[in-house]
Amino acid sequence: MRVAMYYNNHDVRVEELPVPEIGAGELLVKVEASGI
Repeated sequence: MRVAMYYNNHDVRVEELPVPEIGAGELLVKVEASGI
């Protein structure tokens, strides 16, 4: 899945990470759009 990784004020990167395994009592939310 694509994630935005915040490293510092001038370094935000879009990276690819594996989809996490979810356990009992947890959920995975798909974000369609967001803005700043």
